[in-house]
Amino acid sequence: MKYYWKDGFYIDEVHFPFDPETGECTIPDGYTKITEELYHNLLDGQAAGKRIVTGADGLPELAEQLPPEPNPVADAEKLLRSMQVRAAALAIPAADDAAAFTLAPLCRTWTANTHYDALEIVNHEGQPYRVVQAVDSLEHQMPDSAGMLAIYRPIDPAPGTREEPKTFYLGMDVKEGLYYTSAGKLYLAKADLPACTYEPGSEGVWQWEEVTDVQ
Repeated sequence: MKYYWKDGFYIDEVHFPFDPETGECTIPDGYTKITEELYHNLLDGQAAGKRIVTGADGLPELAEQLPPEPNPVADAEKLLRSMQVRAAALAIPAADDAAAFTLAPLCRTWTANTHYDALEIVNHEGQPYRVVQAVDSLEHQMPDSAGMLAIYRPIDPAPGTREEPKTFYLGMDVKEGLYYTSAGKLYLAKADLPACTYEPGSEGVWQWEEVTDVQ
């Protein structure tokens, strides 16, 4: 099969008039023959979203896809949705992890050099976090970085019952009467421990009671 190009369009020879006497197609003026390899590369590139342009030699070549045209209406709608989700996050009480976890998929992905207010919800590496206090995020202080639990608290939707305990994170706010898991063991919190730095099982810490009758 032979392929041709003219004024930004390419076509194969079967679309041209066929002369049965010569066994050849009649090629109209202005069409330039291109290779079969180039023809198929153009088709593959077009399927991948690339543009076909005319090169300096007058033959087609691939170029990157043009950026989309600005859409003020769509941008405004996106901004409005973002503001609504943020407002919903700020309205969820700090202790309501279940509601925060439900809303989290709609919330922003954490990015550096961004201001976050307390109670906002951000996502990082597949884990949702609640912003504990307002912060201007830095690239080297990601939510899962050491020492950042005072700023970003992992959202754990577990209710903290014996059957569905919460996971203990160093620096989290521990609530009396709730159950937590740590190092494969189950513990009952005997008192409130704000920004707790005493890991369950720590020697001399009466606020943690190990549950030994786990089935």
